[in-house]
Amino acid sequence: MKLRIFIFLISVIVALFMFAACAPVKFLNTITPSGSYKLDKSVAYGDGERQKLDIYQPKQPKENAPVVVFVHGGSWDSGTKDIYKFVGESFASQGYTTVISNYRLYPEVIYPEFINDTAAAIAYTAKRYSKQGVIVIGHSAGAYNAMMATVEPKYLRAQGVEVCQVVAGMVGLAGPYGAFPLQAEKYVTMFPDRHSADDAPVNLINGPTPPLFMAIGDEDTTVSELHSLKLQEIIRARGGMADFKIYPGLNHTAVVKVLSRYFDEDSTLKADMLTFIEAHSEKRGNYCS
Repeated sequence: MKLRIFIFLISVIVALFMFAACAPVKFLNTITPSGSYKLDKSVAYGDGERQKLDIYQPKQPKENAPVVVFVHGGSWDSGTKDIYKFVGESFASQGYTTVISNYRLYPEVIYPEFINDTAAAIAYTAKRYSKQGVIVIGHSAGAYNAMMATVEPKYLRAQGVEVCQVVAGMVGLAGPYGAFPLQAEKYVTMFPDRHSADDAPVNLINGPTPPLFMAIGDEDTTVSELHSLKLQEIIRARGGMADFKIYPGLNHTAVVKVLSRYFDEDSTLKADMLTFIEAHSEKRGNYCS
């Protein structure tokens, strides 16, 4: 009897690990609890089908905390807010209202529409939570969108808000910021200037920028750390705050996976992000004074 139970338990564990290997994000969401937040699903910030966001409202909100806005990656032609429950729960469990937004994708739109959508989602959040600052977090393509929306004031201004008045800080995870052009053929269509002229954050730093924290894994083969290093150099040369850190053992997707409550033990990235958020909880606008 004990042998049969042991064999059954082993088979369950093996099945779980096989499931996790085949569908890691689905697995993360499956094992992520829902007791720490109330979810407002698919709230419209625009008229389009993908112009929606999910709001994870913590049941035990942190006092005087900023709202976290997370922008997903996916090479501007894939990805969805629906696979990031584990991110929403991760920050909500720490007391932060967390917004995870969609944006329109290629080939429905090209540059700069996905940036306009990201700016619209940030502006919607800022207006809904007008007494709180906003910390914007983006991964990969989402980091590019978020960076553009926060270092180029025109995007938020077009949505009726000023970056200095609403954005307390920005976190970029494995973002391509235009240190050199994207070479794949599809990007030529998405970005008519090949991601190296007006559509690159490294060429848009003309004024004050929000405090910035950038991170990448040392096993990332998708995006080079040179993007973050170049942007850090430019912002610091202008007197802005920009920190950058490379995390050992993490690849392009693992920098998001470690945000889960279950997979953050071997990396300090999540803790470093929470420290950054806490440090800039009440500092919106200071960088423009």
